[in-house]
Amino acid sequence: MNTFNENEFIEISNKFKNKPIIKNIEIKCSKIGYLQKMKKLVKNDRRGEVVFCVRRPNGKYILITCEEYPKGIFRIPTGGINYDENIIEAVLRETKEELGLDVDIEDFIGVLKIKFSFENDSEMFYSYIFVLNEVGGRLLEDASDDEVSEIKEAELNDFEEVLLKLININKKWIDWGRFRYETSKAVYSYLMDRRKEKI
Repeated sequence: MNTFNENEFIEISNKFKNKPIIKNIEIKCSKIGYLQKMKKLVKNDRRGEVVFCVRRPNGKYILITCEEYPKGIFRIPTGGINYDENIIEAVLRETKEELGLDVDIEDFIGVLKIKFSFENDSEMFYSYIFVLNEVGGRLLEDASDDEVSEIKEAELNDFEEVLLKLININKKWIDWGRFRYETSKAVYSYLMDRRKEKI
């Protein structure tokens, strides 16, 4: 089973002033297929992912979509953490590969410990969430990965519509939509809390 490295989490947390969250989530898959997909990812490809909320110099946040997604669906970008890869290095690498951007890490929001389950079977997956500031590069032009087909610059107030579309996505995408709803919602909740603190 994919296990959580608490020492690694503490090490990342110590680099930042805010107290990061640890949230346990269970996604009960509607079909065995999505659980099998996650099991295959964990076995062959990644132990978890980085979720990177990038703030542009104009103050807006980057949302992405891909060719295969249903029309009008956007989300906070993510990328895999390879086995034996440092998580901080992973977030910087993935932001460059996916978006073509150089970034500074503003904050580490925390981790979602996600249990994907179907009937009596399950797999653990870990989403490490960061807020980043764009400092260089050319958006998408300098990306080495062509997975992202389009970006949208969003104000914080735009996130509610994004979340609503993810949680109400059509049946073929329902398990993926719930997964991406949780990662994007964690970012939105953090940014809203921070906005309230400034008022």
